[in-house]
Amino acid sequence: MRIALALLLAASVASADLPSITIEAEEYTEAGGQVRVLDRPAASGGKCVSYWEEPGVAVTCAFEVAEAGDYCLTLGYALQWPDTRREVRVDGEVVPGLEDVLLPGTGTWADFGAITLAAPGAGRARIPLTAGPHTLTLTNIDSRGLAWDYAIFHDPATLLADVPLSDAELAVFAEALPATARRLLLDGPAEGDLALGDVALAFSGGMMQALRVGDVFLAVPRDVEMPVEWEHHRVEPIALATISGVPEAGHALRGVVVTNGTSFVTIMAGIGENTMSDDRASGIPSPLIVWRNGRPWRLALGAMEQKLGQGERVLPIDGVVISANEPLAGDLLSGPIPWVQIAWPPIIAGDLKVAAAKVGPPLTPADTRIEVHADGEDVVVRSSVDMPPALAQFYGIPQFEVRVHPDVSMTITTDAGETLELRAP
Repeated sequence: MRIALALLLAASVASADLPSITIEAEEYTEAGGQVRVLDRPAASGGKCVSYWEEPGVAVTCAFEVAEAGDYCLTLGYALQWPDTRREVRVDGEVVPGLEDVLLPGTGTWADFGAITLAAPGAGRARIPLTAGPHTLTLTNIDSRGLAWDYAIFHDPATLLADVPLSDAELAVFAEALPATARRLLLDGPAEGDLALGDVALAFSGGMMQALRVGDVFLAVPRDVEMPVEWEHHRVEPIALATISGVPEAGHALRGVVVTNGTSFVTIMAGIGENTMSDDRASGIPSPLIVWRNGRPWRLALGAMEQKLGQGERVLPIDGVVISANEPLAGDLLSGPIPWVQIAWPPIIAGDLKVAAAKVGPPLTPADTRIEVHADGEDVVVRSSVDMPPALAQFYGIPQFEVRVHPDVSMTITTDAGETLELRAP
């Protein structure tokens, strides 16, 4: 059987009914004021519209709609200013909620990003479009420029950028989760969950179904049924949740979650030829929802997809750090909740396979690295922090060592020198 902790992230693609409509800004049909088309290698098509810095300057683009429906609108642009503001009109009429759109800076005029437009304090704007010709107009309502690259009208199921969720959207999202994950998302931890400080984990059927670390919520979008058990231990200043079971004769798994209240490390170990599909451990939970300024946001794939394509060995995203001894890989999957399953290669010593990852407050790449290596017949998973234990504890970086023995028993040593022995299942 396959052993996996599902790694989820709101993906950039999903099952969508409406076709996407891409508009290149440099192909505008009308400009109400001075604008310039600039060559920018990082822009879509290598060009963008810029130098429209005066209030009232408008740029209009024509486009065709093949299928009527309610569309979301994503803008691609670069902006060196901290922010700028634009009014959005379709067919000459202001889109409700988009009278004064704040576009945050991207860093420099060469750094292009994307934003899906939303009304203030609400979810994404839905723009009803009939089949046939239409126009899109952006009007400058402050005194700052904008390197406008493109606009895309698309199905709401297609995530092209991180998006804020309305209360109604959050409720719909929650309904697609298993009951355990839904409860942790909407109500917080309850009796039976592992909760310590800013970290809370909810279990169902012995497997972790959902996790909250500060403002980050992570979940498994399906029920997991496995003949496993989990125990909760505390070895101050950390807490442990251990998972064990014998899915099939001759096979065993052992998982451990380590948390110090502000971050956590999850480790999965298994023995037997079928315990990890294709000799790869699949998945650690990764962000689905992040709270920003008090509102929940869905995360799009964005830079994650590019990093996976580049074969990164350390992959950070919104407080999640995955460290591997070989390049990481991933697959985009569709379903009620779009998600990406990231596989990372574990250390293999004979039939024993181990992998680990860390979620918690970002410090530096060196601070958050997890080391996994074979030591004789054992496999050792330890935190790698180049600082004294007392300073690491001050910054909230758990220092630990997990020694997994050939029979899948574990010896866990904390930074205080305390040791916990976990017997094999």
